Amino acid sequence: MRKPSGRAGSVRIKTGAVGNPPLIAAVITGGVNAGAIKKAASLGAGLLELRVDTFTATQPGRLLASFEKLKKITKLPILLTIRSTREGGQAEIPDRERADLYHALIPFADLVDIELSSSGIRKNVVNFAKRAKKRVIVSHHDFESTPGDKKLNKIIESARKAGGDIVKIASMVKTQDDLKRLAGLLCSDDNLIVIGMGPLGKPSRVFFPMLGSLITYGSITGSTAPGQMSLKEMQTELRRYGF
Repeated sequence: MRKPSGRAGSVRIKTGAVGNPPLIAAVITGGVNAGAIKKAASLGAGLLELRVDTFTATQPGRLLASFEKLKKITKLPILLTIRSTREGGQAEIPDRERADLYHALIPFADLVDIELSSSGIRKNVVNFAKRAKKRVIVSHHDFESTPGDKKLNKIIESARKAGGDIVKIASMVKTQDDLKRLAGLLCSDDNLIVIGMGPLGKPSRVFFPMLGSLITYGSITGSTAPGQMSLKEMQTELRRYGF
């Protein structure tokens, strides 16, 4: 099997300033599917988020073969995510196995996402990714509510201390005040991905990149969060505003 080359420098992430089209991650679930990958590219995805926790086959050997296949299908950068069930993951993968999967697959990735709450393996995964010269997203997901300002700022501070080059905050939006509070993070901090989940959070997926949120997400093979749009729907919305 060919040894994957490091491509950390190939991901160009810019803040959503006027004139910069938002960077959309096409969320790939179920496995590496050539049709889904090509569809993502044709719809303008800037990178692929491979949600390995949703894959039907998670044996290391089969995953390595899939990631090797992926390199032959596309040149899009890869965001590696093996989400814990505590924060929306679909498969109950023990932490030790999850860490082993990260170690095996990080060489194929450009970005790595690990939850702040994954304290048992987070330091190990972050350090391994840094040694491999990959950028790290330390993420926090709250599927029940949006925390207050004080807690949100504490989460961001903790995620940066944990080694996050980028901090991702995704929380359930129940009121317009929740949405405003999340937007406020982008007015006071940099290198953030901020997403409001649920029906009231949908506007955040289109407009927050224009405030500086680094990545927005669109599904290809299946939604992985409440309110997540398909990539096609996302592009339709963005075109309304000149992107």
